[in-house]
Amino acid sequence: MSNQTKIQVAVFVLCTSILPMQAQTCKELFRKAETLRKSEKYDAAIATYHEVKGCSDKSYGKDCDYAIRWINENRPQKKAIRPTTFGLSTNEVRLPYQGGEWTVRVYGSGAWTYSVDGDWCQVKKSGNQLIVSSPEENQNRQQRKATIKVQSGGKSHNVEVVKDAAPEKLRSSVNNLSFPAEGESIMVTIDANTNWEIAEKPDWVSAQKEDNMQGDNLRFVVEANPQSRERRSTVRIVSPSNASITIYINQGAGNEKLVFSKNDISFGPDGGDEYVKIYTDAPSWNFANMPHWIQVSRVTDNMIKIHCAPNAPINEKREGSVNITTGLQAQGINIIQEPKPVSYLIPMPSIGGRKLSFGMSASYVIPSISTTASSDYCGSVVSYALGNSQENSSFASMKGFSMNAFADIHLYRNFYLQAGLGIIHYTYNNSFEATVSRTFPQTTNIYYAGPTQNSYVEDYSMTMLEVPVLASYRFPISKISHVQLNLGPMVNFGLSAKMKLSGYTDSETLRIYEVKTNQQFGTAYETTHYSGKGEMDLYDSSVDYTETHQELGELMIKRSQTLDDSPLSRLNVGLRAGAMFEYAGIGFGVEYTYMLTNMANKKFWEGPRWKIFDQQAPIPMSGYKERHHYLGIRVGYTFRY
Repeated sequence: MSNQTKIQVAVFVLCTSILPMQAQTCKELFRKAETLRKSEKYDAAIATYHEVKGCSDKSYGKDCDYAIRWINENRPQKKAIRPTTFGLSTNEVRLPYQGGEWTVRVYGSGAWTYSVDGDWCQVKKSGNQLIVSSPEENQNRQQRKATIKVQSGGKSHNVEVVKDAAPEKLRSSVNNLSFPAEGESIMVTIDANTNWEIAEKPDWVSAQKEDNMQGDNLRFVVEANPQSRERRSTVRIVSPSNASITIYINQGAGNEKLVFSKNDISFGPDGGDEYVKIYTDAPSWNFANMPHWIQVSRVTDNMIKIHCAPNAPINEKREGSVNITTGLQAQGINIIQEPKPVSYLIPMPSIGGRKLSFGMSASYVIPSISTTASSDYCGSVVSYALGNSQENSSFASMKGFSMNAFADIHLYRNFYLQAGLGIIHYTYNNSFEATVSRTFPQTTNIYYAGPTQNSYVEDYSMTMLEVPVLASYRFPISKISHVQLNLGPMVNFGLSAKMKLSGYTDSETLRIYEVKTNQQFGTAYETTHYSGKGEMDLYDSSVDYTETHQELGELMIKRSQTLDDSPLSRLNVGLRAGAMFEYAGIGFGVEYTYMLTNMANKKFWEGPRWKIFDQQAPIPMSGYKERHHYLGIRVGYTFRY
């Protein structure tokens, strides 16, 4: 081997041994920096990362930049010790397309300056930091790039700033367009940051692209619709990436509008008048081709009156039409008249007005509470623990009112049907006053017993919905006055049923007795007095009651009781009969409602009821029935004429 060859081999061996050692030194230095960062020795870690970046092995550069940026964002805020080596916390800043801000730290002890080559990128110096920002959104589909050059002494570093491209945008200001039958031009704004084209459209729609400052305008032009039906189609707009939007196009039917408020009219044998509104956009319209028994006159610009004469023949139906014509079309209103039955040979007067009328009324109500029982007594919802006739209820102070709305329907000749909806409210009360011997348990060894004076008042308040359906016969007096007799069922639904109880119990001198022997002993007990009050929902199965005992220093005791059932049922059925005189729609009359169903719930009334004393009546009340009848003095008005 020659000397030259030996020298080349030695140089190769030396280089191959030095390079791994250098790479190994950079790796160890990076591990040292990581150890310092994890130990929160951030300043020493940053200085070590900068040394790693100066190594010959450049593969750690991005990891060092990421670690330095992480330290700057997460380290406690305190005055940093600037490394003496000139450098930057990062060499790359990436901003989203919506805009944003980033901070770049400048390291080194010397003064430094910066310059930027992009007008969209805003840079501000703040101490040893550069604030890089771009507040405006990138509207373009391309990235924006800028370079910030930082110089200190004879050295310089660059920061590459990249702002992401905006995603593709393709929107329309409207999704649906409606054109009148005569045609129209409408402008639509297309908000897009990409090129777009019209992929499909119907032949009867013209679309032209126009530019403006806010975006692209698309002008739609539709000519008059020559067809007598609506036209519907779509316009589809696509981008180079096949994104698309669809605009739905509707155009009204051609021809003139011609619509009637009534297309078919039926008259009774006596004929009458009907009014029909004409809805059209035609400049003029006329009527023609009427049969002789129909007369038509124009009332207003858009209304006609159709008069039908009485049907003269017996049992003969008549049919015809009233034709309305415009310049382009004609439509008819069908007219049918019922035949005159044989019964019309018997003369009978009738009342005037519409076949269907609506009205309203108000009544002063005088209720009547009917109660019966098969037991020895007929009490109220409150049990006074007597079980005899002293508990019999006696309802008084009964009064109320009702409000009603109704429909009055002409069925045949003088027969009508009256159906309505109303609300009724009435009040009444019951009182219990009696001297009664009472026993008051005190302990397991003694009890008090003696006469007591009792005075209690029960105040009832009822509110219900009424649905009467009445057959009505009218006795005409004139064309605008008559007497009517009404009879029919009535459905009653309870909305609210309240009973408020208030009263007191006083005693004469009570005696003390021993439980085992029932023998009196000791001195007389002091006179006792207590008052009580409570409220009960008669459609509910629970009640609350408060007692105030004066002999115990105004001690208040609250009681509650769960009942076997609610006292009353909400839904009931009755029968209503009445008579009314009406003149020109104003009516005065009287009516009586008789409740057919039993309102009382058996389980409650044959149970303990509402107990206000700690005693049970010796005889339960059985076979109890309760019905609320009422008389009404009624005044109302019917919109008949």
